[in-house]
Amino acid sequence: MNRRVLFLVLFFILLFTLADSWFWRRRRRSYRAPVPKSTQIWDSARSKVGSKNWNYYSSWGEGYGYRKTWKCNLFVYDVLTEAKAKAPTKWSWLHRSPISANEWTNPKSKNIKGTGCYKTVSFSSKQKGDIIAFKRKRKSGHVGIVSTNGFYISALKRKVEEDNIEAFRRRHASIVKTIVWRYKC
Repeated sequence: MNRRVLFLVLFFILLFTLADSWFWRRRRRSYRAPVPKSTQIWDSARSKVGSKNWNYYSSWGEGYGYRKTWKCNLFVYDVLTEAKAKAPTKWSWLHRSPISANEWTNPKSKNIKGTGCYKTVSFSSKQKGDIIAFKRKRKSGHVGIVSTNGFYISALKRKVEEDNIEAFRRRHASIVKTIVWRYKC
């Protein structure tokens, strides 16, 4: 009889110890701070580095004719959508479509400001997860997501790459303005 009592006592001690640690482990998870939206945007962009889904030759969307076009704006749209951020759109032939890279370079854009979720910030105060847009003299602009240590992530001709912002600006002498947007919702 003593063995049976000892066994039951040890069994219940073990059971309550495991149940107690499981309970507190579950409680701690529920108190985690939410991940900032800028980090979610950056994480989404980082997960796509090396992807060819937004390259110049690939198609995008369902029959909207985005083959053999630059898709940096579509990359930014998809990143924002995946991060559950409001992605600016415009009306285009009876449907909404992502805004162009040139639209991102307009600090007074009604399509961007109309979301109520973006504000322009100075280039020197850019942070990871911000949207960076480069306006060119005569060509289409370029847009991407600010990364860390002076880099940004964007869809280029062959694949999504992380590139140094200053090196990109030096390689493209036609850039006349750089705009940085911060998501604030």
